[in-house]
Amino acid sequence: MRLTVLGPWGAYPSAGEATAGYLLEHQGKKILLDCGSGVLSVVQKYARLEDLCTAFISHRHHDHIADLGCLQYACLIDSDLNKRSEPLHIYIADESLNKDDAYHTMKGSEVHSVSVHDEWNLNGMKFSFFKTFHEVYCLGVKITDGNKTLVYTADTYFDESLIGFCKDADVLVVETSFYADIQNAKQYGHMNTTEVGYLAKMANPRKVVLTHLPHFGDPSSLVEEVKQQYTGDVLLAESGLVIEL
Repeated sequence: MRLTVLGPWGAYPSAGEATAGYLLEHQGKKILLDCGSGVLSVVQKYARLEDLCTAFISHRHHDHIADLGCLQYACLIDSDLNKRSEPLHIYIADESLNKDDAYHTMKGSEVHSVSVHDEWNLNGMKFSFFKTFHEVYCLGVKITDGNKTLVYTADTYFDESLIGFCKDADVLVVETSFYADIQNAKQYGHMNTTEVGYLAKMANPRKVVLTHLPHFGDPSSLVEEVKQQYTGDVLLAESGLVIEL
């Protein structure tokens, strides 16, 4: 498996960059994890849009879903131009969808709901989901090819139950929205570096990637703050970062 960070930012993108978005590649298949603001532009540096087969949207906040409508337009155009032979399967974290949903099946793409109870076997990978602690329905995801395991927390405040989901992952992509001195991160539905460090220490992943970054302060200090508790490998997410599993 290969994971490319497309967008590391929370809330809104920095100039020329993107909010939450990750390209997962395995056995020739290309899967989009979240599609935040700016992701559609950035992903085209690494993949043709017609080659995306699946998209997973962790929740409906704009910094995770803002570019999805435009991605559906791209799928429609590519279908009309005979560049896309199969529809893009889009899975949005939700217990159910209705006909009035803002995102719906159209030519070139099929929209489905995905809930915490679902499991996928997709292109040699197993996907399982866990409900995170956020103000809207939000799912983190664990992905394994039978050899390596990737966990993406999406957005969440800290809860002890997260430790079990993240346990012994080869790569843990974890939201790190606040510095240690902001102790009320839970109020905003996010984690600070003290909580991320404790989660990593207890879950013991081989590598931690800090993402959903703040736009204030010095983001490089997030790494040092997490390392006060977790002694393993810690990386700061940035657009274009490639992680091989």
